[in-house]
Amino acid sequence: MSNIKERRKARFDKSKITKSDDLYGSKDPSVDISSEEMPDIPESEAIVQKEIPNKRRKIRRDLLVKDYDYQTMAVDYSMANVNQQLYNYRCAMEFLAHVNLTDNDTIVDRFKDLIYNYPNVDISTFANKENAKLYSWIVQQMIYIYGQKYIGVVYLLGGGMGLLGSMFLDTKMRFENIRSFDINGTCQFLADEFHKKELLQDWRFKANTQDLFNINYIENEFQTRLPNGKLSSPYSEIPGTIINCSVSHLTNFQDWYEMIPDTKRVIVVGETGDVPRPFPSSQNFNLRFPMSFEQYSGVITVGGKQFFMKMGLK
Repeated sequence: MSNIKERRKARFDKSKITKSDDLYGSKDPSVDISSEEMPDIPESEAIVQKEIPNKRRKIRRDLLVKDYDYQTMAVDYSMANVNQQLYNYRCAMEFLAHVNLTDNDTIVDRFKDLIYNYPNVDISTFANKENAKLYSWIVQQMIYIYGQKYIGVVYLLGGGMGLLGSMFLDTKMRFENIRSFDINGTCQFLADEFHKKELLQDWRFKANTQDLFNINYIENEFQTRLPNGKLSSPYSEIPGTIINCSVSHLTNFQDWYEMIPDTKRVIVVGETGDVPRPFPSSQNFNLRFPMSFEQYSGVITVGGKQFFMKMGLK
């Protein structure tokens, strides 16, 4: 009996628990950010990709970067392509099977309409298990932290076809509008078609082809190219919540973060793996994005990689 008590005492010995402050102040190479170069991942922490014999590996190709041209894209993407269409249905099913639907499920109908109307475009870059789990995690934490609190105009950076925005629309979160920015014009086409009902609601959702370094995060002059090829009239809006799930794809992510004004509500997501800027640990990621008021910090493992998320006021 005494041995059991001793083991319990050792298990809950507070002196053996590493505090967050101690982790942030660690000199471990995976945590230290004193140098400009990203530290190497310690061999013991590296994620090893093992080849599986006699098993076909699905290769997901990123979309070619294109300028937004609605007239051309509408014709090209609506051409018959049965094989691609069936593959898109499979991608949508994979996404929906791993996503945690919240209050509504209008995203299901959005997929059906898009795939039926535009069978000749590959959506696998966006509709996949990895994004389903990542976006579900983001939405769940935002609901938990912000609840019914008004979060203003939501800016999605590297928004793709706007799936994260679709999930927001299926919740009871209170926001003004959703803006999805991506440097690829195909993303604007897909995102707008995916949310065509919201386009008619005074642009409750609107995608734009724009570099995230060309956005004013204090008060942005929003202007986008319309389906007829003309530019819309510019108008000013204040970003209320800025979400960037692609900081690991920015070689100069710290230059971008410096553009965000202090006390702005921001959510950043980084990752490990084969990306331009992988983060070797959650502690290193947290230190790279200092905040005046941190509301959440966590890590999730999806497949063979980890995602790190931090949200709060810069």
